[in-house]
Amino acid sequence: MKLIKPDMPLLMLCISAFIFAMVGQQRVFHASNDFVPVYTGARCLLHGCNPYNTSQLEQQFFAGGGHAAELPSWDIDVPVYPPSTFLALSPVALLGFPAARLLWFLLNCCLFVTAAGLVVWLSPRSHRWLAAALASYFLATAGILLVLGQPATFAISSVVIASCLFLRRRLLPLGVLLFTLSLAVKPQIGGLIVVYFLVRRIAWRHAAVALAGASAFLLSASLILRAHPASEDWPSTLRANLFATLSPGGSADPRPENQQSTGDINLQTLTSIFFTDASSFNVAAYGVFLALLLAGILVTVQADQSPEAHLLALGALSILSLTPVYHRFYDTRLLLLSVPAVVLVFAKRRSLGIFMTILTVVATISVQYRVQRFLLQHAQWQNVLPRKFLFIVLLRQQNLELLILFCLYLVAMLSVRSRRSAELGSYPILEPAIAQGQR
Repeated sequence: MKLIKPDMPLLMLCISAFIFAMVGQQRVFHASNDFVPVYTGARCLLHGCNPYNTSQLEQQFFAGGGHAAELPSWDIDVPVYPPSTFLALSPVALLGFPAARLLWFLLNCCLFVTAAGLVVWLSPRSHRWLAAALASYFLATAGILLVLGQPATFAISSVVIASCLFLRRRLLPLGVLLFTLSLAVKPQIGGLIVVYFLVRRIAWRHAAVALAGASAFLLSASLILRAHPASEDWPSTLRANLFATLSPGGSADPRPENQQSTGDINLQTLTSIFFTDASSFNVAAYGVFLALLLAGILVTVQADQSPEAHLLALGALSILSLTPVYHRFYDTRLLLLSVPAVVLVFAKRRSLGIFMTILTVVATISVQYRVQRFLLQHAQWQNVLPRKFLFIVLLRQQNLELLILFCLYLVAMLSVRSRRSAELGSYPILEPAIAQGQR
């Protein structure tokens, strides 16, 4: 009897998907703290109350069958999502909280596993094992997103799936829908990526429809809130919530003395080390972001319109998207989109590819909390905190790793030349698709 040789990359993906689901389901029905603000906000949109007023959110939570022990701390989970988030997720809010939480878990689990499978499908076939290993790593370590019920899981998965569909010119209406919903839920996740497809004229009409659809979600949700007396003052409530999160000690305050900022990865967490004034460190952060964006544009303009160039550009954008505004450590799962680019570099320039592979993995690992806890518990080590360089290395290493990785992408985009070779793997579907999308 002849034994069938197992498909090892597929086996890796299946095992990691099982781990992803099992880790998520162990605590999801006792947590989902990040799902509560969007669920209750969507219920407020449907029932005419203010989705930024925590007392009204709690009323909707209990009306949906939630229990007091499952409520998040509103000082940390301040409701600051755009109105479009609540409209996009309103179908889920039609259910009671237990059923909605289960549906949200299953939806995000399926979407993220699908996204992982598609990036392997998009990667060079000759190094499919590396693509599967990286995708499996992302899956096996992302269970915390399911536990939290974090909307970033939905936004990231949708962006990755839609990007793969756009590059392959497959199921474009589905890609448009996913891009639209992702932008509606968390526009800071995929905004730059959709714009890239539009500017580089890859299925650009569909990209334009996705941007228009997300804008329609935002406008419609804003008008719905304005139409009800209980929610017509939502802009002022939202501004107050944003001010509270960004003020000293707030949940989104990037200053080094704020212990909650240890898990933040946006540029303000670095620039605030050198500038104490909010306007100064914000200007510095936006200046660095614009400089990186300009460098990326200059390099992209010099590149050709090959499939490889697009993969590298999207890998770089997955990093750049995390820098200008508030992002937490779990948003680094957007680097799942960079897996085909990393594999491509590994196939063409082995040493650079190895370095980028390692850095992609470690950039998604947040160890700052453990380091911070150690420093606070050992007085003899606390003298390193006022030293800016040591503070960055010890408590902002994830931020630093992302910046280095982006620079490596620029190097790769300049040095890796398009080369069609059976040894490296070709893109028989992708190449004509992109050519067609540019017409």
